[in-house]
Amino acid sequence: MFDLLLSPGTPFFALSAAGALIAALGLLRAEQSRHVFAGFRVLPSNAGFAARLALGQAAAIPAAGLLLLAGFTAGASGRAWTLTLVMALGMYLFLGLVLPRRPFARAEAERRALRRLTPGFVSYVRVALSGYESPAALLERYAARPHKRILPLQLLVAEALDLVRERRLRPFEAVRTVARARGCRELSDVAETLAQAEADGISPQNALAAHQTTLEAILRDEFSRLLKRRTMWLLLTVALSLVVGILANLLFVMVAGSALFNGEL
Repeated sequence: MFDLLLSPGTPFFALSAAGALIAALGLLRAEQSRHVFAGFRVLPSNAGFAARLALGQAAAIPAAGLLLLAGFTAGASGRAWTLTLVMALGMYLFLGLVLPRRPFARAEAERRALRRLTPGFVSYVRVALSGYESPAALLERYAARPHKRILPLQLLVAEALDLVRERRLRPFEAVRTVARARGCRELSDVAETLAQAEADGISPQNALAAHQTTLEAILRDEFSRLLKRRTMWLLLTVALSLVVGILANLLFVMVAGSALFNGEL
């Protein structure tokens, strides 16, 4: 082990491993810098996935190789070598695959949540506007009391209200800006309708009713497909369990029966 530390190539390998780890740290800090630049949280675009994956591989391969090299030079064998292999594999998967994909998986989950919450938000806006409530007031009331079920959309509305106070944007225009950054097409269409109606000074009730009907139909169809898919998986699991159980019983009867006839039992 000390021979490895005294090797002439050790400093260069350590510098490369440190650079790879700094690149991985840069992946973690990228979203925060984008947040500071835009003024609100901007989710990563799909165009940057290849770059993040390349940086993740550049960080994962030297780190996992360094761990394997340390275990090899230390003379690890048996369980110690198996543990070293597992740790190196886990480090490679985390730094090279899990860490680069995490923001994109989080963004996709948030887009799905916003899509499910959009019909309820449309209903709330329609009722509030029919009571002659101002856009800023209805948005503040929507985000006033955080609720776990609608928290993703409440956070989006809260960021839109921050833009209203900082950049002097109209309320629905701020919602449109933040919704576009989130990448949820359904919510962006609704926010576009609200911002256009707000700019023109007209009532968006008819357009919101059409949006709500369309979204409810789309979500209903998706739920039906999801239910059918899960039902098929459940039936497949039950069928496999029955087949395995029957085969196990047949095997037990054949083995036990042959042993009985041979006088072994």
